[in-house]
Amino acid sequence: MIRFRLKDLPLSRQILILFMLLTGVLGLGLGFGYPYAVKQYLVSNTYQLLEDELLSLSEHITFNENRELLPVPAAAPYFLQLLLSRYEYSFDMIIYAEDGTYLGGRSSEHISHRDRLSLFRQAANRPNGQIQHGSLEREHGDFLFVSKKMDYHGFPYYLVLFTREQALNQINWILTRQFLVIFALLLLVSWLLAIWFSGYLSKPLRKLEDLCKKIARRQFDIPLTMDRGDEIGQLARSFDSMKNQLKEYDESQRHFIQNISHELKTPIMAIQGYTQGLMEGVFQGPQAEKGLSIIMEESKRLEKVVGQLLYLTKIESVAQMVQVGRVDLSEMFPLLKLRLAVLNPAIEWELDLPPALVLNADGEQLGTAFVNILENQLRYAKSRLTITGRQEGTNVVVKITNDGPPIEEALLPQLFQRFCKGKSGKHGLGLAITRAVVEAHGGTIHAQNEPEGPSFVITIPVKGNE
Repeated sequence: MIRFRLKDLPLSRQILILFMLLTGVLGLGLGFGYPYAVKQYLVSNTYQLLEDELLSLSEHITFNENRELLPVPAAAPYFLQLLLSRYEYSFDMIIYAEDGTYLGGRSSEHISHRDRLSLFRQAANRPNGQIQHGSLEREHGDFLFVSKKMDYHGFPYYLVLFTREQALNQINWILTRQFLVIFALLLLVSWLLAIWFSGYLSKPLRKLEDLCKKIARRQFDIPLTMDRGDEIGQLARSFDSMKNQLKEYDESQRHFIQNISHELKTPIMAIQGYTQGLMEGVFQGPQAEKGLSIIMEESKRLEKVVGQLLYLTKIESVAQMVQVGRVDLSEMFPLLKLRLAVLNPAIEWELDLPPALVLNADGEQLGTAFVNILENQLRYAKSRLTITGRQEGTNVVVKITNDGPPIEEALLPQLFQRFCKGKSGKHGLGLAITRAVVEAHGGTIHAQNEPEGPSFVITIPVKGNE
């Protein structure tokens, strides 16, 4: 058995089906509700018309000395005359004596004695002095009537005006039929517009689907142009941004493979070469000791590269490994100065820090990040290294500057990429690790050339990623 699910259909068809269901329910509601509302409106207005006519006729009803009804002039309201002419709608009048004797009236059709008697009983059972509304149910057609007990010079009588409800049903059917015809035409037009709109809406989505398939096949050079300002246009721009980022990532991965192959190949070849020479007896005595020393040095270099790669991958893939605690940078940087000053004793350190510069962070990882930057700065500095730190709003901003040569402008955008290094750089992993640590704390880092020298600006939230 095939199970139908609306969400499995194309979006255009979902929109069309939902719109048709909505308009269908609306049509059914109007189909049942509209005739009922019109019927209630017609009944209410019929009572009002009958009441107005009753008051008008009561001024013209007279009797002779034998208590016989004299002719009554026909004076119907203008709207009622229109109904009479267009829909064969009419009202009838009957006058009764207080004891129920039929005194006369005006009727467009024959009214049976039973019906006349029932109308009198209905009128006589109502309180005196007020106009009463009522209905009389009959197999051949219901009546709507208004009645009032009147007095003509001491002679009491009942004046009853009534009409058949069948006439109202006829008017109701005519109005309902006209309304339903107009509604059906509007519904047809709206469905045609819905078919067009669903296709118009789904066309750019299908275009995005095709683009995703091409991106999955690593075809990143296909332009995505969609001149729309709505959510679909925003989605298209997001796709285009994603495509560009994936393209950059794909290129960086290729460069990464190339660079890591080069970085690992050099020490491996050195280790293999000297090992082969020792095994074959090429190196003897002091040369053998030198070969062993080179093997050890290259193996340590290889170990360091692999360790940094593993650390970088861990930081980038598992940001939750950050152990947040209280870190005071005003205490950290003097300790880093004592630890790193021996790398280049000729460099003068200038620390411009407040008494306390506290934030929530992983002290160990943050220390590793700053060590990588400081080692880089000490490598290029001529005579001075400046460290400034301030709290700006909810962020801590640290700026590290040296007075060495400026960074190549072409190198600035890729400075924090893996294996990106200058002329005297090592493995090109230190700054990549620094960026990963800073971003794991919810911060940012960028490098820039200033008049006093190259500087690194690190911004980290005080609260960190708690």
